[in-house]
Amino acid sequence: MNKKKVIKALGTLMIMVMGGAVGYFAAKLGAGSAQSMPGWQVLMLLVLAVPAFFVVVGFHEAGHAVAGMWVKFDFRMYVVGPFMWDKEETGWKFKWNKNVNLSGGMVICLPLSSENLAKRFSIYALGGPAASVIFAALAYGIRLIAVALNVSGNPVLDFIALLFGLLSFLSVVIFCMTIIPLHTGGFYTDGARALRFLRGGDTSRFELLLVKIISDSSGGMRPALLNTDEINEALALANKLDAPMKVYVWYYLYHAAFDKGQYEEAEIYITAYIAEIDSIPKGIRGSVFLDAALFYAIARKDLDRAELYWKQYVPSALLPKAQVLATEAAILSLRGDRVQRDEKIELALKEIPNMIDRGVGIALREKLLELKHNP
Repeated sequence: MNKKKVIKALGTLMIMVMGGAVGYFAAKLGAGSAQSMPGWQVLMLLVLAVPAFFVVVGFHEAGHAVAGMWVKFDFRMYVVGPFMWDKEETGWKFKWNKNVNLSGGMVICLPLSSENLAKRFSIYALGGPAASVIFAALAYGIRLIAVALNVSGNPVLDFIALLFGLLSFLSVVIFCMTIIPLHTGGFYTDGARALRFLRGGDTSRFELLLVKIISDSSGGMRPALLNTDEINEALALANKLDAPMKVYVWYYLYHAAFDKGQYEEAEIYITAYIAEIDSIPKGIRGSVFLDAALFYAIARKDLDRAELYWKQYVPSALLPKAQVLATEAAILSLRGDRVQRDEKIELALKEIPNMIDRGVGIALREKLLELKHNP
């Protein structure tokens, strides 16, 4: 077993052990308390357990959002449980999150400049744990107030104390689970993300290069204009470090070559990108298959390969509609269905301004217009 797999396995084991320990003590305390609680209080706590968890996660993710905006990042997406808010050109839009892997929560904030990125990204990463500590203290404070006011054994105040005690406990758990530096399931914990930026060396340099590339692209720099020296340096460091996030370097190398019309190189990069798909969180893996399907439809005019990858794409609210519609349009073009192709192209063009990666959106618009006018 190589080093990366060992670290991943240890990370997963630690999370399982921590989760088991939390579950054990929570069950033990809950069983002890339930014996002296009225039945309606037990029932209400059970009913409110899941909403309470989402409230705690919501505050944690809000901490990331506030910290991101404080360091001048662009706040683009907020996910808590089944609820998702996505920032589009016309404003914030609500969507249902159907991705099980993101059933907890997630915030996307993107840097608009590369100035002092290590410090700014560390602040952004630690905003969530900081919010969890603050919320835990506030919830526990409310619990203490309810206990102090409950001199006559009021069952309502008793229940409020129990509920806010639960909220405080859950918030402490979220803090502990996110502040410990771990990597599992395609994600780094907040503590791991901050540590990687602050400790310096090759790891920090790789992370900073990747964030700068993402910043340039999301800020509207088309792939062909990205600094290829920086991307290649990031690739060299990723190979040296055996970094799981190397997959995103392949993404930018692919799009840069595809945008320049260098299809031989683009095919090498998209192949490498597909080979490392397991390093990508499941909720956004469909983007890889969409990129591959679009490439083989437009660059190679290979309907069989395009449809092969298209069939592996799994819909997700996290993926931009423009990318899905553009891929459908390219496949329809190969099938000779120009009417539906043009309809999909128009729909895709309208959705491009809502893409998080604005630079890729610029290149995609150009490809779609070429597809429409040069069938």
